Amino acid sequence: MRILKRMLDFIASRMLIITVVCALLIISFYLAMNTANIWVLIDDGLDARAGVVLMGEGADKLTSYFKPEFIAQDPVLQVGLSDTSPYRDYEIRGYDHRVKMVSVWSWPWENVARAEVVESIPAIDGTIRSSKREAALAEGGEERLSPPAWTTSRYRVTLVRTAGKWLISNLQSIAE
Repeated sequence: MRILKRMLDFIASRMLIITVVCALLIISFYLAMNTANIWVLIDDGLDARAGVVLMGEGADKLTSYFKPEFIAQDPVLQVGLSDTSPYRDYEIRGYDHRVKMVSVWSWPWENVARAEVVESIPAIDGTIRSSKREAALAEGGEERLSPPAWTTSRYRVTLVRTAGKWLISNLQSIAE
């Protein structure tokens, strides 16, 4: 009887260890998968948002990255799509968009994730439209011929999983 009890204790302890290890592996896999998905979504979403503001691309593609409620009230998009946009007088050919992930966290069983990122565009390739060239030279000189610099921003990003897909629901600008 003692031998049977020892054998059952041995088997039970090994099964418990194997179960814990498997659970940790599964949680690690889902954490890594969520982190990768979130990183790609934030990078591509912020790039698409910058493309809408700088190059006048259609804002309809932003719904793949952002919740519609956020798009409607995003201050960067509101200024970028308005007549007061600092880029409206420029012909933008391209830009160097960079996103640095500071931190990200998402439990596999939660539908909300949080991240902190720094967005910058160190180079914007473009020139002022020919119809605005003379007025720009008179107003601000040679430096007015190049597009204004993009403001580097640090954001606290909130993402929500809806129907199995992550979407950015909030970008809160934080001081650096």
